[in-house]
Amino acid sequence: MALERRKQELDLLRGKYGELEHGENLDWVLFKHFPMPCGWNREATELVVIIPPGYPTTPPDNFHVRNGLRIITDGTEKLPSNYSENQSVLGGNWAQFSYHAQGWNPSPDLLEGDNLLTFMLAVEQRLKELN
Repeated sequence: MALERRKQELDLLRGKYGELEHGENLDWVLFKHFPMPCGWNREATELVVIIPPGYPTTPPDNFHVRNGLRIITDGTEKLPSNYSENQSVLGGNWAQFSYHAQGWNPSPDLLEGDNLLTFMLAVEQRLKELN
């Protein structure tokens, strides 16, 4: 049941974000070209979300991008807040955004409660904050 739900959620993510990869056990998702809002040094980035074993009861925690992501302010690049580089994820070097889902409320009907798509919409909102 949980695996089937994750497959359905991956379909929702593909519909919104396009190309993605995932772990054999659907325990991570890699967005190949996650669109970045204006104000960053990239128009798109690779982005990884680790799906915890207790999902969907336990929400994803944090997200990862390739090292080197910066906010551009007045022509100057600066590090985002709650961001640390050189984290080992999926056998590579990534930067981690410390980000925690607020008010997570999943439902047996994946379209009625929180799911991976609602988490990623919150990630989009976090990136729009430019801090």
